[in-house]
Amino acid sequence: MDTSGFPSTPNFRGRSIAERVRGLAIALLAARDMYFGWGAGARTESWGRGVLAALTKGKNLEDGSIPVFVCTTDVLSGERVVHNRGSAANYVYASAALAGILPPLIDGSHVLMDGAYADIAPIDVARSTGVDVVIAVDPSQPETGIAPRNGVQAMLRSIEICQNEHARLRFGQADMVIRPKFRNTIGTLEFHYKRQCIASGTMAVRRSGDQIRTLLNRGT
Repeated sequence: MDTSGFPSTPNFRGRSIAERVRGLAIALLAARDMYFGWGAGARTESWGRGVLAALTKGKNLEDGSIPVFVCTTDVLSGERVVHNRGSAANYVYASAALAGILPPLIDGSHVLMDGAYADIAPIDVARSTGVDVVIAVDPSQPETGIAPRNGVQAMLRSIEICQNEHARLRFGQADMVIRPKFRNTIGTLEFHYKRQCIASGTMAVRRSGDQIRTLLNRGT
């Protein structure tokens, strides 16, 4: 997938002064975009929506042969919203619209953003479809053990801790949880690691093959 249109991420760990100065400039631009607009990703929103429209072939969620459910968060009500009808591209976009990075999707009276804010692991949605087995994927990474160096890092760490605790409770409701292993810590916007993420997920599924087959045979 072409990720050239994604917003750049600041690199404060560069070896040269020029790399660090460039990282600072990117961070300052991101802070400006977040304060005066929706965030650094707003400039690439149209490009991103075009990519999603191409991937989903302009179809609706209900057009697939397998039922598809997409979860978003209505930031007005603070509630989870589950979608199984309507534009696949629109609702997939909304389900990944990170606060401070991408604009929300305005959908009637709803203002929709990333579904993880309301429910990071909606196991009950899968259960409600009547399936026999629910297999979840947990891509979260262990805490680095490195102390936060400023207020922003401390704030982000506290949010991660809250989400991880919620996720542990939710994942306990699944029949099986696949947990990919990564060679290094990967940030939310570090898209240059996409190949590593895909490879880690593939290997995790292959390692779990016997357990998956056992569960599926039990379900039938």
